[in-house]
Amino acid sequence: MADSMWQGGGVDLDAYLERVGHRGDVAADLPTLRGLHAAHVDAIAFDNLDALLGREAVPLDLDSVQEKIVRQGRGGWCLEQVVLMAAVLDRIGFTFTAFAGRTRIRTGSRFGPALHVALCVELDGEHWLHDVSFGAYGPHEPVRLAEHARLDDDWSFDLVREQTGEYVLRFLRPEGPVELYGFTTDVRHPSDFEILNHFCLTHPRSPFNHQMVLQRTQPGVRHILAGSTLTEIRPARPATSRELDKDELLTAPADIFGIALAPGDAQALRTVLDGP
Repeated sequence: MADSMWQGGGVDLDAYLERVGHRGDVAADLPTLRGLHAAHVDAIAFDNLDALLGREAVPLDLDSVQEKIVRQGRGGWCLEQVVLMAAVLDRIGFTFTAFAGRTRIRTGSRFGPALHVALCVELDGEHWLHDVSFGAYGPHEPVRLAEHARLDDDWSFDLVREQTGEYVLRFLRPEGPVELYGFTTDVRHPSDFEILNHFCLTHPRSPFNHQMVLQRTQPGVRHILAGSTLTEIRPARPATSRELDKDELLTAPADIFGIALAPGDAQALRTVLDGP
């Protein structure tokens, strides 16, 4: 455990389980994998506020991620959340690798940078897509990693495979399937995350460093805040959107996304929203 690149020996498992509200024993089995996935996405929002507030770094070491997400009650963007989730799974004894995906939902492009990261977990001879960090469009529990696999529930997903060999994860909505991202299972390591993290924080084409992006998945509703536009998704209904005023934007992190902001961060967000 001490030599694992995923740092399972350093995770405060009890504090994490309390943070996500997971009750009962945990073991390296499918019920635990499903339970942790659902609890994590329900409790922990996608949160780009550090980038929006002009922070010079978003640390990816486990101690910093645990301090922010577990102890301070913040959310995190996908790289932070995968660092935390990987350490938890490593501590419990799961076998897994990380991979990177090319997001399609925002741009429709199949050829953008592979900025999203998730995990591929091996259990009893099968592989499972374990993705807790895609925000309000992502799956609420693991999806079996196989061509034509489906997750059917109030929120439905499937996997298709293209001629290139890439898998595509799709969110099945009443208005039609939504392509979320394409990926292969080529293995990525924590050192690769640092490069992606730098792009997300500093690059002018990053979707995360110029507007507020908050997302949360809950059993009966999903919320996405991009800039001032709040989108609400409910099972079997078309998505609805509305514009938030400045006061609503200031309260949205806590009231809608369950993000606990320190007083200094709340004031910094007000300054950003006030503009120059």
